[in-house]
Amino acid sequence: MKIDNFVFGPEALTVTIGTTVTWINQDDIPHTVVADDKSFKSKVMDTDERFSFTLTKAGEYGYFCSLHPHMTGKVIVKAG
Repeated sequence: MKIDNFVFGPEALTVTIGTTVTWINQDDIPHTVVADDKSFKSKVMDTDERFSFTLTKAGEYGYFCSLHPHMTGKVIVKAG
């Protein structure tokens, strides 16, 4: 997943259970990735830093940037 120009891309991603998703901050300012349900949370990432999380349960995981809450996205996790 790419973070650039105050946008998570793609805004929605569908994966299967057990997939590790990696967000890469390609913006020139810091960002975070925080699940709405707090199931995952990155540290503040500077340019080119990464955060990875393995999704082990089916469902929809909304997330946002805690520094810029208007930035949102979601990962949809389906059974294999």
